[in-house]
Amino acid sequence: MVLMSSTTLSKCSLPLLLAAAGVFPACAASLSVVYNLTVQNPFANGLLEGSPGLFYSRSGNDTIFTVTTKGTSATLVGFPTPPYGINGDPGALAANGLLYSTLVNASTSALSANVFSVSSTAGSEKFYAKQGLDADLVGNLPSGELFALAQGFTGGVPPVLATVDLKGAVTSFYQFSATDRPGIPIYSGDGNYYGVAGQAISGATSYFYRVTPSGTFTNVASLPFLSGGGFYGDGFVLQGTDGNFYGIQQTGAGCAGGNQHGAVYKLTPSGQFTILHDFGVCSKGVVNPLIEGSDGKLYGSRQDTNEIFSLTTSGTYSVVASLSGTYGLCPCILLQGSDGKIYGGSTGGGSTGYGTVFALDAGLPIPKPRAPAFYPKSGAAGTQVRIWGSNLFGASVQFNGVAATNVHNSGPNYIWATVPTGATTGPITITTPGGTVTTKVSFLVQ
Repeated sequence: MVLMSSTTLSKCSLPLLLAAAGVFPACAASLSVVYNLTVQNPFANGLLEGSPGLFYSRSGNDTIFTVTTKGTSATLVGFPTPPYGINGDPGALAANGLLYSTLVNASTSALSANVFSVSSTAGSEKFYAKQGLDADLVGNLPSGELFALAQGFTGGVPPVLATVDLKGAVTSFYQFSATDRPGIPIYSGDGNYYGVAGQAISGATSYFYRVTPSGTFTNVASLPFLSGGGFYGDGFVLQGTDGNFYGIQQTGAGCAGGNQHGAVYKLTPSGQFTILHDFGVCSKGVVNPLIEGSDGKLYGSRQDTNEIFSLTTSGTYSVVASLSGTYGLCPCILLQGSDGKIYGGSTGGGSTGYGTVFALDAGLPIPKPRAPAFYPKSGAAGTQVRIWGSNLFGASVQFNGVAATNVHNSGPNYIWATVPTGATTGPITITTPGGTVTTKVSFLVQ
């Protein structure tokens, strides 16, 4: 990979007095190239921020690499292809600070998968025992472990939801039917898993589901659009800070058979379905998965127009930036970094012909912390407590008003904090550069 110079489209400045007052007026977005790739670029969920300003990604030649906001890149681990391939985009970050992903051996004589971990240091990879399931690691849990959408190696084996421990063991807790085509699941702060699944049946529609950690399945709502048949696309949802779920309705499956429109929709936890924005039919509105920005708006990208857009939760749509050949082509899945900028990875074009990692400065505030869970629930002074949530970089911690000692992050989702001498029973308060959050549940000091 070769570092190229940064290119800026426009400038977006935010008056300091307004920012300090919590007022974020509209301004022209600034789009810049962070890094030009020399191989086909980051796929699907693209980028993970492992530490402030440092991202993990996976390139098309099955290489895990890092890239910083300053454009410095390093290859961590790569594999000969074929028959090997990484099933992870690039994977998921665990409470030990490592990135976990899955290496698949697709040789017909040796079908197998190994979960592996890697730090931000080249040569740090560690492989775990071969598994009977090919696990696409997609998120982490309050327990410090990971969860995955997994499947077997032979035809007709239904996909499953699974947990993955820090020694690479994949444990299934719910099996879909053989005709189901689930999208990427999410883990909610209420302790359950949610997702959208289609069906490999002609004319079938999709459905929105909930699965408990013990494997109890609930079909929350039938969705009025055709099944996409893939594991991404219309199978991707996010849960907003308002508690509602947001997703994309793709056009691909419906174009040939039903003039299905591309759209962004909202689902309440009870399953009430609302179209927020209709992009149009067939070739229009090929939409990539959404993120929620720190301003409360949804952000996404369109493959048909190569644009990044914003959408309020009430349905107001705006084009934020248009990607030119300099920045590459969508699909380009987005991530808001700890500095407030939106980052993405394109999949082709660019000055090298292979795409870029780019940054969009839309004047958004630094993301506010969220911390819905911690473990253990009680302990004496000196106890190490694991706090799970999001946007937790740069945190300080107080136990009922008393500052914690030995506080450190393991990625953006975990804080480790030691209960200080003098702490009393009460809530835990976490303060980051983006704001402060206090847990709803008290920590019991023994």
